[in-house]
Order: sequence, then C-alpha cells, then structure tokens
Amino acid sequence: MICNKNNTTVHVNLKPTILLAMTLLLSLSLFAQEKPNIILILADDMGKECIGAYGSTYKTPNIDKLASEGLKFNYGFSQPLCTPSRVQIMTGKYNYKNYSEFGFLNQNEKTFAHLAKEAGYATAIAGKWQLGPNQKLPKHFGFDQYCLWQLSKPRREGERYARPLIDRDGDILKTTDDDYGPDIFTDYIIDFIEKNKDRKFLAYFPMALVHDPFLPTPDSKSWKNNAAGRHEKDTLNFRDMVAYSDKNVGKIIRKLKELNLYENTIIVFTGDNGTGRAIVTQLKDGRRIPGGKGLTLDRGHHVPLIVNWGSGKYKKHETDDLVDFTDILATISDAVQVPVPKAWDTDGVSILPQIKGEKGTPRKWIFSHYSPIHSEGANKNAARFFRDRRYKLYSDGRFYDLLKDIEETSPIPEGKAGAEGERVRKVFQTQLAKLPAWKFGDPGVAKVILPGLEPVPGFAEKGD
Repeated sequence: MICNKNNTTVHVNLKPTILLAMTLLLSLSLFAQEKPNIILILADDMGKECIGAYGSTYKTPNIDKLASEGLKFNYGFSQPLCTPSRVQIMTGKYNYKNYSEFGFLNQNEKTFAHLAKEAGYATAIAGKWQLGPNQKLPKHFGFDQYCLWQLSKPRREGERYARPLIDRDGDILKTTDDDYGPDIFTDYIIDFIEKNKDRKFLAYFPMALVHDPFLPTPDSKSWKNNAAGRHEKDTLNFRDMVAYSDKNVGKIIRKLKELNLYENTIIVFTGDNGTGRAIVTQLKDGRRIPGGKGLTLDRGHHVPLIVNWGSGKYKKHETDDLVDFTDILATISDAVQVPVPKAWDTDGVSILPQIKGEKGTPRKWIFSHYSPIHSEGANKNAARFFRDRRYKLYSDGRFYDLLKDIEETSPIPEGKAGAEGERVRKVFQTQLAKLPAWKFGDPGVAKVILPGLEPVPGFAEKGD
C-alpha cells in the first residue's frame, strides 16, 4: 500500500516485483558461479604430429581423451620458436608490438594473469620461465606463486630434468639425480589446485618437456640402470618424453576429478612451437614428419591445440577454425569476465564460444611476425606472413598453396594461383599494407627494464 501525489491510497502487489528482483539476483549469482578455473598447459617443442589425436604413433592417451571429450582444433598456430611464442601467448600481442629480444618479456607488459587476478583468481606458474632473470618477475607479471626453471639461474648452471635447477617461491631447491624436474613442476601445480579448491584459480604450466637434451624419464629403462645414465642424451628417449608429458597431464586431470573441479575447469593443451629438428615422427598413416622448430614452414608453427571444459558439452569434438596464440589472452578475458583494457592494444579473438560448444566468430587468417633476435642461425628464418588453411603470403611477396606445396618449394607468381588463390593473395596484401614497415634484419622494440627488476648480473645467455 502506497500513497500517490493526490494522497490517495493505492494498493500495489509487490510480490511479482520482489520475485523478479530475487530471480535477477539468483541469475547474477549463477552467472558468477559459471566462471571456470583455468589450466593452460604449454608443452615445449611439441608439434601436433606428437599427439595421438593428430595421428601420431606416440602414446598420449590422457591428452587424446581430452580431445575426444572436449574440442580439438586442427589449425592452432604458435610462433616458430620458444620466447616469441611465450611473449605472444601471455600478452595477446603480435611480436612486432612488444618483442625486444630472445629470453625476455618487456617489463611494461600486462598478461592474462593480471586479468585473472583482477577477477579474484589465485594464480600460479610452474615449469620453464625464460622471460627475464629476476625472482620478482613472476609476481610482477601477475602470478601469486611460482616454481620455475631458468628464472634466476641460467641453463649452463643446471638442466630441467634429473637433478634440476629450480626456483620455488624465492628458494633454490636442493635436488639430486633422483629428482625429476617435470615431476616437481606437476606436483606444484597439483598442490596449488588442492590449496585453492574452494576459490577460482588460474594455473599456467609451461612444461619443461619435451625440449632437448633428450634424456631418460623415470619411466625409461635407462633411468633405472644408473644415475649417470640419466644425463646421457639420445633421441631415442624422445618417445618416452612425450609419454611422460602425457602422464603428467593425466595426473592433473585426476586431481581435478578427485576434487570435483573437472566439470568447471577449462583445460588448454598446446605447444610453443614445432618439434625439435633432430626428431622425425612416424604417423599412423605412414608419413614421417621432420621437426620444424625455428622454421616458418607449417611444421614450425602448426601445433596441437586441445581444449576441454568438462564432459557432455560438445556435439562435435574437432574444428577447423583458425586460432593463434594472441587468442588465448582474449579467451581468458572472456572466461574470467574481465575485459581487456584498450590501452593494452591486444590482437586476439576469443574462442570461448567454441570452448562452450557454440559457433563463435572464427578468424579468416593467421598472422605471424617472427623475428627471434637470438642467434645467427635462428635469425636467418625471420619473416612476416599471413596464412589461412590453404594459402600463405610472405611480406617479400612469396605466395604458396599449402595444400599442394606444404614445404614451400615453389612460390606461385602473381596471377598464377587461380581465381580463389588470387583473391586470397589480395586479402593478405591488403592486410600487410596496414602494418608498420618492417624488413629482414630490423631490430625489435626497445627493451624495457623497470627499477627494481634489473636482470641478475652474469645471467645473460642466448641458449634455448
């Protein structure tokens, strides 16, 4: 009962209004609860030919199950080398905007971990760092806690496998030949999940495996023979290293299921670049794929990309949508419901709709600005290009039909690619013309070091 302006009593039934308000509050509450946990797993030097779901003869049952229950992207693309990929995936930007040199992430950059923290998530990183030598950097880039190789101690002082050299939350671990780095990293992620099971979390797991040196795993016969053998390199160990990567992915999945977190956790599995070039992988169809790490060929940057957000969500389990590493930050932004500030100047397109089992708005092309600023051998492959599933145009004018020439042996002269090919060439030429000028040999952007985050003296090295 209320009074109107004429002081007349009016009877109003407030029940529908109250019910509507309660419904809206409940809807908002449920919407907030739908925020998923996020686990991003980045294998090191693992092209898509290494995964059973993509036709490999290597045994990867846990990752394959992620694909069969979730969504396998047939056209996922990284950069051809480690640090360029890591800078791109963390910041959502193409390398021409923020890449200064190999082994370094400019300290004025923002990452997907900052977005997660703004959304109230706990954040952690474990595995390979290689983005600047200072123990304060993980927290600076948005991670509450860390367990990392190649953070404050260079590779030349210790490897990542048997007797690993690991920084864990400010301390250097004391390890022996019985300790295996990938197990330490995996257990750290699992412990982080356990501690944060009652709140939202983001775990970034840039794995140590399967990068060279190609050494035995604890499941290899040679590991059990003698401790010295754990440091003996042999490409025959590669198959075991792939299998052990899969085993550790399986351990994380089991923990999520044990804690009833699996159904509301987005798990992303991908690789930072093509497989090491010392490795040749046999596929089930009889093809043999040489590793393409560091090359701008398809096998240098075409990587596995498998995403799973619980079971029973997907009507189909694979897609030909194009995805590149700038899209990961945009996707995490959507998932944690924190928009990316315009000032960040990112380039990605969210694939959260596809992860939900919806159609989404797929890309029409992939762009790569690849200039590793590393060694002479790596730098000679620097290039800028656009591509889609079939065609590819380099900034120097080389144009290829990848369906017919996947190894890029015969560039197609202008006007000779057929109607469809020439249409795509023009699209790519138009896109290239929009970019800031760049030529082979140009330097990266200026290096940014902030006060208090100066590199550890004597760390500098270019070994990957």
